[in-house]
Amino acid sequence: MSRILVIGLTGQLRESLLPGLLEMGGPVLALSRHEQQPQPGVEWMLGSLQSMPAIPADVGAVLSLGPLDAFAAWFDSSDAPGSRVIALGSTGQADKLGSVDPAERELAQRLRAAESRLFAAGERRGIPVTVLRPTLLYGSGRDLSLSRLVELGRRWGLLLLPSSATGLRQPVHVEDVAGAILACLQAGQTSGRAYDLPGGEVIAFDAMVRRTLARHAPGCRLLSVPTGLFSAGLRVASALRRAPINRGLLARLQRDQLADPGAARDAFGYRPRRFEP
Repeated sequence: MSRILVIGLTGQLRESLLPGLLEMGGPVLALSRHEQQPQPGVEWMLGSLQSMPAIPADVGAVLSLGPLDAFAAWFDSSDAPGSRVIALGSTGQADKLGSVDPAERELAQRLRAAESRLFAAGERRGIPVTVLRPTLLYGSGRDLSLSRLVELGRRWGLLLLPSSATGLRQPVHVEDVAGAILACLQAGQTSGRAYDLPGGEVIAFDAMVRRTLARHAPGCRLLSVPTGLFSAGLRVASALRRAPINRGLLARLQRDQLADPGAARDAFGYRPRRFEP
């Protein structure tokens, strides 16, 4: 059986995805910048997308779990073997496109350009490409959003949110994203498509944070303050380089960021769980 090359396996999907890959029966070849502990069924290659070692000819599927733009650039310029590519993108390619923060707008444009480049390279090379776009990831304790708020809540015992932080979200568990990758590997009709992967519950941002704190920082109080006052405090914290959020996120807290799971459900049976922090 051909091997599966995984780029980004050291990230937050590792514990959820790797057992399923090993159960599929194919040996796993994983790329890492640093030495990793030996693990049955996994062969680690030392390197990066910028300094890729030689890839064995028996590699079939290639999974990219890291930054989409870097992977698209490598894949476009590479002649490495592969019969299937599944890469993680982000719903941020739409959610951040109209952000007030130039850095967020640039990120959204970069994600969109990376998707286009990856699909074009797949078509040119005759390799089926699928992009999966998770929403806000949680469940590993290594995300940069909810886990960071939990850390601050534990440290301070108090978190402030602007009163406008009621925009709707669909946080998705890492195990559901891992399950989507595994299902997609076995589905043949996803080539040339991108699929949004939202979570199974629509919840307001402040309610999402409150539920998370109740589970992981039960002694922390969550207070809602007028948005203008919160914004003024954010400007001061930004000047001191101690702001936990940026202007772009502050503006998006009051906007709904929703995605439709219908296409993924129809293509490979995607059915995510409700929000369970």
